[in-house]
Amino acid sequence: MTKKLLALGLTLTMALSLAACGGDSGSSASGSSSNTDASTSQADASASTGDTSTAGEITTAEEGKLILGTSADYPPFEFHILDENGEDQIVGLDVALGRQIAEDMGLEFEVIHMDFDNLFQLLNQGRCDMVIAAMEYNEERGENGGYSDGYYSDIPPKIIVKAGTEDQYTSLEDFDGKVVGAQMATTKADIVTNDMPGATPSFMSSVIDLMNNLVYDKCDALVLDGAVADEYLESNPDLAAVDIDMSGYVEPYRVWVAKDDPNNLLPSINETIAKVLEDGSMDAFIAEAQEQSAQALEG
Repeated sequence: MTKKLLALGLTLTMALSLAACGGDSGSSASGSSSNTDASTSQADASASTGDTSTAGEITTAEEGKLILGTSADYPPFEFHILDENGEDQIVGLDVALGRQIAEDMGLEFEVIHMDFDNLFQLLNQGRCDMVIAAMEYNEERGENGGYSDGYYSDIPPKIIVKAGTEDQYTSLEDFDGKVVGAQMATTKADIVTNDMPGATPSFMSSVIDLMNNLVYDKCDALVLDGAVADEYLESNPDLAAVDIDMSGYVEPYRVWVAKDDPNNLLPSINETIAKVLEDGSMDAFIAEAQEQSAQALEG
């Protein structure tokens, strides 16, 4: 393991322990606004669920406050850092978008961390108002929640392996007999399950734990969102990306609310998404998130 990967693990593990994450209890930390390249931030703004043409009265779990649920282990989208005072902060592109949504609604803003596979439970229990977690649409999610227009289209997913082994793989079929990791309950896990015949899935809630498994040879490969993969590849020369075309797996990320949007949040959310894509704010959010994630990777 490289020193930078160790630093990432130690820094984020410390932050995660401070945040007291877990399947049954969320935890909050302050977030920060964030900014990048317009070519990757222009999301496919396809229609969201529900009629968002007119905005009625907005209600939230706590009066005067908008609570964002996320899984803060996924730089540059959402992740923990320690600020100059050694205090835990949840930052990233998705947090910056959430903060802007709250500001446009005239509400205070709070972030709660929870494992990715428990976010819909948190949402539907009314413990947060929305979920932003680099989360695309799929049929199961669409049946369990309402979703916004797209706000960001990532570069295609990437498959990461130990450097020196990447030439062994030219197609998804080449992972037959290999152990392949992905974050639990994600579309990347769906790729492993559905499109990598013969591969043994290794799904975990934490990307940090997945990365450690790869470093310590407990799995052969990881399937990650493209931007997240690039963060690890840039700082770890012992890792490499496999040259397989994954462009067919690109879907825009969306903001998620409770099924049928009972609190009438989607009209305002979609207005904010349209605004930040139009006025360049999204580029600014991405740039700051990339800068912050680089700081986190360096410990």
